[in-house]
Amino acid sequence: MKIINNNPGGYPEVRNINVGVADVIEVNDVFNIGNKLKHKVTGKGYNPFFKGFFLSFKHRDIPCHLFNNINLGSNPWVVTFETTVPRLGESSGFWYRLGIRKLAARNCKKIIALSDCTYNRQIIFTEKNYPEFSKRVREKMIVMHPPQRALITTYDDKRQQPDKLSFTIVGADFFRKGGREILNVFAKLIPRFPQLHLNIVSSMSYGDYASKTEKQDYLKALEIIKSFPSNIFPYNKLQNNDVLELLKNTDVGLLPSWGDTYGYFVLEAQAAGCPVITTDLRAFPEINNDKIGWLIKVPLNELMDGDIDSVEKRSRFQNIIEQRLEEILLEIVSAPSLVKQKGMAALDRIKEEHSPQKYRKKLEDLYIECFGKDKLVH
Repeated sequence: MKIINNNPGGYPEVRNINVGVADVIEVNDVFNIGNKLKHKVTGKGYNPFFKGFFLSFKHRDIPCHLFNNINLGSNPWVVTFETTVPRLGESSGFWYRLGIRKLAARNCKKIIALSDCTYNRQIIFTEKNYPEFSKRVREKMIVMHPPQRALITTYDDKRQQPDKLSFTIVGADFFRKGGREILNVFAKLIPRFPQLHLNIVSSMSYGDYASKTEKQDYLKALEIIKSFPSNIFPYNKLQNNDVLELLKNTDVGLLPSWGDTYGYFVLEAQAAGCPVITTDLRAFPEINNDKIGWLIKVPLNELMDGDIDSVEKRSRFQNIIEQRLEEILLEIVSAPSLVKQKGMAALDRIKEEHSPQKYRKKLEDLYIECFGKDKLVH
């Protein structure tokens, strides 16, 4: 089987497309080339406009599977997306309409949402802005949660230390992932409960769109980390395999996030038998709950994003996370058996709901339905 893609080695593509169903041929399409040239000349970040479209004059007879991209060519194609498509930043309405028209066109065969939340956001977006295309777009839409292999066979495979309670947070956007709130709570509780240990795998970027943190927040975070060298262990960067090994030594995963399109870390932690503490925005309620982890209820808008569009709302949001996170940690300290109970349930859920074998079979059936078996034979 063969399909084409413009970034088969990218993390979302590896998680959702390049999974062993087909030979994925990398095509450096005209928009990808344009983005690389712009980045090289200006030194600035990649342009959402260039990242939002795909057009290749090679392999025009081979189907393509894209992530977040709109195919402007004539190939039959499917797209997996995480928020809405098209996703073009501040581009003009002309380009958005062109993108929706291409989704509605006959050669677009399936539109694959990563979650029910993503599915609903696309429906709302299309019906509100392009109602004339909404029926055709809706008819093509399905939900496929990403696959995740189990990292351990049973909970007893975990490498834990009985005198410690180990927590791990992973993500470059440390503050968007809830890092400030985590550090504030750990700084408050570590003097009372020295068995608490925190691993931080992050470059600790600040100033994100959600938390709107500043340098002073970053400096305060560093001060807290330095204050507890025997309890808080920062890693600027680890390879993914090293992160997965770290999770096997972790009791609880942490992602009390201010904003996430999905939350792959939740799946990875659960696959290592770690229950995870998350907020309840976006896809989190679909992959986490109070039977397999802990869900912090935060103020949300109609799209299930955090309701954080003012200073007052952001302050309230932060306070809710910190208060509930402290309650959960105290619950864990007083009843550590909860960790194993929820961790076992989380691992079972990964095996059942995110089986790589089931995902590959579903994707293969989708390709055959969309492209025909003859197109997918070497």
